[in-house]
Amino acid sequence: MASLSRAPLFVPFIFVILFFFIPMGWLVGTSMSTHVVGSAPQFTGTLEHYARFWIDPFYLETALWTTVKLSVLSTFFALIIGYVLAYYIAELPSDRRGLITSMVVVSLCVNIVIRVFGLNVLLMNGGLVDSALGRIGMPRVRIMYTELGVLIGLVQIAVPYVVLPLIGVIAAIDPALKEAAASVGANKYRTFWAVTFPLSLPGVVAGTLIAFTLNAAAFAIPALMGGGRVKMMGMMVYDQATVQGNFPFAAAVGISLTILSVLMTAVYLFVVNRTFRTVRRPA
Repeated sequence: MASLSRAPLFVPFIFVILFFFIPMGWLVGTSMSTHVVGSAPQFTGTLEHYARFWIDPFYLETALWTTVKLSVLSTFFALIIGYVLAYYIAELPSDRRGLITSMVVVSLCVNIVIRVFGLNVLLMNGGLVDSALGRIGMPRVRIMYTELGVLIGLVQIAVPYVVLPLIGVIAAIDPALKEAAASVGANKYRTFWAVTFPLSLPGVVAGTLIAFTLNAAAFAIPALMGGGRVKMMGMMVYDQATVQGNFPFAAAVGISLTILSVLMTAVYLFVVNRTFRTVRRPA
């Protein structure tokens, strides 16, 4: 009976095993298979596809560097925009806070393709932004199908994921701590960096990790706003699997992206822990 009562606890583990570990294991096996045009991949244990990706300067300078650069930059800008918005929402009265927070949540309910098409209308040649720049006499800047356009799309998609974890964390900070800082002569700027920001760090870490992992694996935004010209690793996986038909190399790029995301996340958490260890240490 005891085992039957605990059976529901194993459902999440079974789900993860069936729909994550088994597919990832199959993907690893595919990445270590030989590729022959017109034939199914044959597992041989080869690492040639990994070597091809990690050694060839073409892939390092295009897919790898572009993915890292855009993922880090978009996460950084999303953090700045999201923190300001979250701080503003957290400082509102509880009734107004709930309304604006629900608006942030609603933005996540809109399909990502629809949101990207909305950006296309704004940023395309002859669009609202382009026309506005021309009317005020400023030089027009090509945004669509460039890294700048993809960066804007990644930031727009990532901001809600940064805002939501931060709202609760900032709102939970005891106002007495800010009052205590002000009582000893700290201005608002010093109070923010000495009290608010360190205590909001869990929300910062959670939001930036979500934003980074989503943006590193992005496909729809590079495809629609980059027009296939901005070669992030997600686009390369799609191109290799569907256009080139090279499933082993596509799998190797996908596994490499997973490993890269895990390593960068581990380094990020290590730096955060080392930097703010004294803040979290109990008195």
